Amino acid sequence: MKVLVYGAGVIGGQLAHALMKGDNDVTVIARGAWKETLERDGLRIHHYIQRNDTVDHPHVLEKPDDTRYDAVFAVMQYRQMEAILDDLARINSPIVVLVGNNLSASEMEQRILNASASPKSVLFGFGSTAGTRENGMLTAVHTGDGRLTVGKAHSDASDEEKALLTSLFQGSRLSIVFCDNMDAWLKYHAAFILPVVYLCYKTGCDLKKSTKAERKLLLDAVRDAYRLLMDLGYPVRPVGDEKSLEPGLTNKLLQLVIYWMSRTRLGALCTTEHCRHAPGEMEDLDKAFRTLKGQKPDFPTPHFDALYQSMPSWEQIQNTYCPIDARKG
Repeated sequence: MKVLVYGAGVIGGQLAHALMKGDNDVTVIARGAWKETLERDGLRIHHYIQRNDTVDHPHVLEKPDDTRYDAVFAVMQYRQMEAILDDLARINSPIVVLVGNNLSASEMEQRILNASASPKSVLFGFGSTAGTRENGMLTAVHTGDGRLTVGKAHSDASDEEKALLTSLFQGSRLSIVFCDNMDAWLKYHAAFILPVVYLCYKTGCDLKKSTKAERKLLLDAVRDAYRLLMDLGYPVRPVGDEKSLEPGLTNKLLQLVIYWMSRTRLGALCTTEHCRHAPGEMEDLDKAFRTLKGQKPDFPTPHFDALYQSMPSWEQIQNTYCPIDARKG
């Protein structure tokens, strides 16, 4: 099948790699020096956990053309997704999947549907891959060929949509998990990662400097944010995820994950590297979550607020860290 991947960073590149293993005809959208690199050298990925390198040769375009695609995956930072919604509406494809952090799923879906000249299904996804881009190569952290959680904003994907998405990745080891409310899933994901973001910036993007008390504050902040969303009426997704924040074995395992994340290079690739190179996206997520928080101004979130107030201002953060688009390679 013909598939377009709009955005060829770490997550988009790994998706393109998995799609090509599935014997699809894959085109990626890339611009500038990165487009030239992909055309000259191919899509080069160092798979960090697997300790091997791959090279794929998808078609490379600077902007979408008139080709009909069986599916489109838009893989952009949250602040960049807004700018390509009209492109996504014009692309000749029955299904578009917006992949990445997103606290505006309903609004983006409606904009695409309103601007599209033909029927189109809009889904939302999140890829579990993390990593960096340096010297013309992606370093990708994932198990198998990655994991993609996907679904409609407020409902499950149809049987036909599930069958199509599943068939696209046959031949790869990418795991697909379908969710019946991706709008809620993405909000709870933001509720989890924002305290991690705050602690990253508090420690100068070096979580090895974090203390046990700060990591406990992080989990207490996540608990505050989850309770806020539940009070706002958002169903917890994944179902039962809030139980990991309560006393018990699951919570102890989560504490170990946070500790591991703060002490290893692998953990840094999954957390601090993204904070270091995408401060704009982190600020946008924070602002969007604070808009949600403003709907319940009297709801107590003391740990969430304390951790936020402990980091530098967003202006200081933006002046300190280089956006990912400015990196070489």
